[in-house]
Amino acid sequence: MDGLIVAIGLPVTIVCIIAVVACVVSMAWAFGAKYPKVENYTLSKQWKREPLLLSATEVSPVSAAHHDASVDDLIGGSASGKW
Repeated sequence: MDGLIVAIGLPVTIVCIIAVVACVVSMAWAFGAKYPKVENYTLSKQWKREPLLLSATEVSPVSAAHHDASVDDLIGGSASGKW
């Protein structure tokens, strides 16, 4: 049992130490990096991006199968119009 502790534990410990050192070096290297400043959006500015529609479910719209627009309301609604 003691042989397994040394045979398995020592390489695992060395790999963990190398991973921690690599993380510290990467954080130190990226500390001085300059990132472009992102301008915050306010309501007084014009929105220049396309609308995003996110769904909370994996269910596909069923109105195409049933030809009924009101069926989408049962699944989670729909969006239309200009944002």
